[in-house]
This record gives sequence, C-alpha cells and structure tokens, in this order.
Amino acid sequence: MVFQLKSRHLLAALFLLAAARSGAQTFTTTVPAPDGTPLATDVYLPLLGSSWPVILIRTPYGKDGMHDTCVAANILGYACVAQDTRGRFDSGGEDTVFRDDGPDGRAALEWLAGQEFCNGKVGTFGGSALGITQYMMAPGAPGILKCQVPVFATADLYHVAMFQGGVLRHSLVYNWLEGQGSLGYLPVILDHRWWDAWWAEATPLLHPQEVRVPTLHVAGWYDIFLQGNLEAFTAWQELGGEGARGRQNLVVGPWTHGYDPGGTTAGQLSYPESSQLDPVVLTLDYLEHWLKGKDNGVAGWPPVRIYLMGAVGEAGAPGNVWIDLDRWPPALPRRQLFLTAAGGLAWTPPDPGQVDLVADPADPVPTLGGANLFPNLEVDGRPMGSGPWDQRSVEDRPDVLSFTTPVLASPVTVAGRLWAHLWVLPDTPDLDLSVRLTDVYPDGRSMLVIDGIARARFRCGEDRECLLTPGVAARIDVDLWSTAIVFNAGHRIRVDIAGSNWPRFEVNPNDGGSLDEPPGSGVVAHPRILVGPVHPSSLDLPVLPTSRSPRRPAARAVPTGFRR
Repeated sequence: MVFQLKSRHLLAALFLLAAARSGAQTFTTTVPAPDGTPLATDVYLPLLGSSWPVILIRTPYGKDGMHDTCVAANILGYACVAQDTRGRFDSGGEDTVFRDDGPDGRAALEWLAGQEFCNGKVGTFGGSALGITQYMMAPGAPGILKCQVPVFATADLYHVAMFQGGVLRHSLVYNWLEGQGSLGYLPVILDHRWWDAWWAEATPLLHPQEVRVPTLHVAGWYDIFLQGNLEAFTAWQELGGEGARGRQNLVVGPWTHGYDPGGTTAGQLSYPESSQLDPVVLTLDYLEHWLKGKDNGVAGWPPVRIYLMGAVGEAGAPGNVWIDLDRWPPALPRRQLFLTAAGGLAWTPPDPGQVDLVADPADPVPTLGGANLFPNLEVDGRPMGSGPWDQRSVEDRPDVLSFTTPVLASPVTVAGRLWAHLWVLPDTPDLDLSVRLTDVYPDGRSMLVIDGIARARFRCGEDRECLLTPGVAARIDVDLWSTAIVFNAGHRIRVDIAGSNWPRFEVNPNDGGSLDEPPGSGVVAHPRILVGPVHPSSLDLPVLPTSRSPRRPAARAVPTGFRR
C-alpha cells in the first residue's frame, strides 16, 4: 500500500551524495511506546551541523526501505527518522493494523523533543500506509510537530479503508493483510462489522479540534482513500484547533493509487500533459516553509487545487484544467437525475414504473476498474484494473441495469460528493446495491468515473441491523464518494446498478444471515428498482450552473508545483 514517490529532484540529490553515503551518521535505537513496546528506529543525521529540523517517517513496510529517502533528506539539511510500526519488522508487540499508530506516533514525537539533534521542528510525510500513520498521530500531537504531508491516505479506517457502505472492501483488505502476513487480524476486523466504540477510539476524523498542525493533503480522484483525504482536509480546515484551522491545503489530481508523477495515464484514459503535478515538489516546498521558515510561496498557495477532469482526446473540450478553490466541497446547487423505467436518466421525475434486477451470489458481477489497490488481480481471466475503464463488457450482463441520459446538448460540470437514492421492492431480507457512474463517449465507450455500494441491512444506521421486509418498499442510499468532471456536449451520463461488484467488494448472501459465509452461498435476490414521483430513484449530484461552466484556456501551461 505504499505510494511510490519518484522525483528527479530526489534522484539528483542521491547522486550528489553517492560519494559521501558511507560517511552518513546513522544509528539504530528503540523508542518505547506508551505501553513500553519497543519501536525500532533508525536515525540519519547530516554530515555538517549538530541540530536540524527532523523528518519522521513511520512505516509498516520496514524502516530499511526508507534508507534512500532519509539520505536524500540529509542532503537537503534535515535529520531523518524512520520507525517500524508496532509488530512490524524489528519493532516489538503485535501488529494491530494502524490502531496503535496514534499513541505510538505521539510517543515518537515526544522522544524527538528530547533529542539534541532535533532543533524543535518535526515534519512528517509519506503516502498510503505512511499517510495513515500521520493522520493517526495528528490529534493531540505535541507542539514539536510543525507540518504533515499525508498522500493518498485516510483518517477514517472504518468507512474508507475497511468497509464502504457497510460492505467489506474485499480485494483491498484481504490481499493487503495477506501481503503483510497479517491475515490473522481479519477475523478481528470482521467481528466489528458494525460501527462501535472499537472503531471510534481509533478514528482521528472524530477529533479535528485536537489537531493543531498545518497539513498538505494529497489525493487522487481514482484513489482507494479519496474520500478519507477529502474529509480530513475539510475537518482540519474548518473544525481544527489553533494552528490547523484555516491552514490546510488540498491537492487532488486524476490519479490512481499507483500514480507515477511522470505519467498522465489513469486506467484506460491518458490525460493532457498539463495534468502532471509532482507531489514530491510540493512536499519539498511545504517542508522548507514549515520546518525552515523559507519564503517560497507556500503561504500564498490556494486552500484547494483540483484537477477538473474533462473528455480525453477531444480538442477544445471543457475541463482538463487545474482550478483553485477556497474550500472543499464547493458550494454548488444539487440536482437530481431521475431513473426511468425505460432505462433513462431525466432531470424531471418520470411516470411510475419498475425495473427488475437479479443478484446471484454464486455469479457476482465482476470488478472492472475503480478505486483498487491491486489492479493486476485476475478477474474473469483479465486484470481487475484501476481507475477509468470501459464498462461495456460489464453492462452487457443481464444482471446489470443501465440508465442513461439523452445526448447532452451542453456540458455538465459536476464537482463534489455524489449519492444514488434508490427505491427497491425486495424479495429477500438483505441485498447490496452497487452503483457505477460512467461518462459515455460518442463512440460508445462507457468510461467509469466513480462507484460505490450500500448494504441494505445498514440503511437505518451503521451501528445497527435493519433487515428488509420482503414486499415492502425501502430506500437505499449509495455513497459514490466525490469527483470533479465536465461531461462534454455530445456525451451521455450513465448509472449502472447491480447486486455486486466482486472482488472489489465482498458478495452479500442476500438471506439476512451471517455475512461471513463462503462466497457463493446464499439465495438469489430479485429486487425491483422503483421509479416515479412516489419512489423517486435518482442520482443526486452537485452541478455547476451552465452559465458558469469553465472552459479550457488555450495553451494553458500548468507548472509541476505551485510556484508561479
């Protein structure tokens, strides 16, 4: 789950230090966690000087893997500390999958405050798991922590990393734990399928007022933790304590979890060269500003910079530009696209009707693209993929319902969080509704924009069971997370609905019993999707008024960083 940071700047720094590598002052020690657990820690010190600002990196992937990064940090004038998280590699204790990274991280900061090599200023950075460890330590961190840069990470393990809409993120959780040698922890996670105090005590997002540190949040529209990054930014920015509130920055690009700063491709789409923006450059500037007091423009950065996606390969198409905002999400009016019984999407409620859906747990609808960590995982004889993939092969299945607008006469700009509100007439006590939003190109490609899922038994609240009553209509709300995109004129907007999305999400047996049964067990569900004024199944989305739709400026050049 590591975000691989690549940058010519760091590579150049490594070359500069090649001859002096062997002379770096490096030592290994242990730092006690609050309960006494020894946390293995490597300290890298620059060759010149005696006291420096410190970069702290806490990782479950082995501190030895941070060697080159820390050497580069030394060149740039920072001391660097790499620490194995509890139960990982050389650290003691048992791996609790981020749950102890809050107190353990704060203990590392307290230890640094007493070290002569630390000048009193510490910053953290890193992606994915290394970003999660940063979020976990943020509430209540000592004042020595001056800035953080969590990339592609989340401050909410339950709703974002483990369960989405009440459904286990199977391919992510199972395969990541297995790769860590921590699959034995999965039963512990499954024992807490419902939101409870066990989750709450390890959720930094619940304590924004205790966060007092400026933070650069870096996210991707196709990333596995997108919503977690967005919510942390908004919470810290608007509700954070002194030092955090109003001092956050957010950057969101058209990126998957494996984003290469030198590339422009996500899934099956290649964005313009202007989409490139190197998080490493941003990180270096950010650290310089907050740890060294450099006046390098960081103080003038916009609170939010996002890449507004648009049609790819269409000259003059609106979108495909970086835009600056003063907040996230933007305050846009919300509109509804209503599902029709004829398979359409309309801006006005249609006549009453219904559409039959089939959900067979023994034959789940396969994943094709989306916010996936393991894009090469084989599904139906082909890679699962990540990011925007053409959904036509999935839409051809009889157990997938598609609802599509007429061809758009003018562009439609969407920016913010999206929901699908679906009314169903069930015939089973439980079921899942998987929803995919796609951008249908004039040539017929149905390119995935974003997707989500919801489990019916969680519709009354994530902390209680609320089974369906067969024959009684119920509304199920599906959180699609967030996006920013311009659907171009000549395109169509489509919503695909199915009863599964495997192996991205675990499959519901539909029978209302245990959710821990082997895949394929259970019963076939035949719910009916209801439409019309009484049961207004719809896609709820934030839409920029047409008169304000941004158009792509000619020959716009976007720098690799925020420097202007």
